[in-house]
Amino acid sequence: MGKIRGYIDFLKKINIREFIYLNYVCKNIIRTDNSKIIPYKNSVIEINPRAQIYVGGGDIEIGCDLVKKSKAETRVRMRANAIWSSNGGCKISYGSTIELLESALFDTGYFTMNSNSTLVSAKKIIFGQDVMISRNVVIYDSDFHSLMNELGEVRNRSKDVVIGDHVWISANVMVLKGTQIHDGSVIGANAIVHERVPENVIYHTMSENKYGEIKGGWSREKP
Repeated sequence: MGKIRGYIDFLKKINIREFIYLNYVCKNIIRTDNSKIIPYKNSVIEINPRAQIYVGGGDIEIGCDLVKKSKAETRVRMRANAIWSSNGGCKISYGSTIELLESALFDTGYFTMNSNSTLVSAKKIIFGQDVMISRNVVIYDSDFHSLMNELGEVRNRSKDVVIGDHVWISANVMVLKGTQIHDGSVIGANAIVHERVPENVIYHTMSENKYGEIKGGWSREKP
């Protein structure tokens, strides 16, 4: 009875029609194992006919943890020739947005994205395994509009964003184009990142000393 009740509760939380379409009908979804895309209620998913999502190693959960009676949307939008390759699955909380522009690549291990965070890719964004994104985080790999020099040449081209394994990005952080965050590091709240961050450090931009040492690492467990 417990398993049946749990299954019924699960069905009440998801968009059943979208679940069936994404996992058993949509030709843009390539499942490499039994992993699935799980669209919770109020999730809005738009996939261009020439975009693809590769799903393996874990479920992609979109719009999870929605507060009861809330109408907050969770949005995933993929333009033409965009590719999302998921190896490990993810949990994207209510109110967040992921958008891949034309021909963009999103290559991810397991990650979690908390409420009201935004990721937009025009080129390439890569996540390692066990990336934790807090609330109100913004991740961009482009300025999305061109700045020109005196010769009319574009001077602010898009640059890859690479986030390593076991990285924690705290609340209200902005991760900008060209950022590389190496394994085990923590990005402190309200930081703006646009450079290489070494492994196993706490990064912040509130003082001249940008790096603090992590002894013993960090954990998802609550203190």
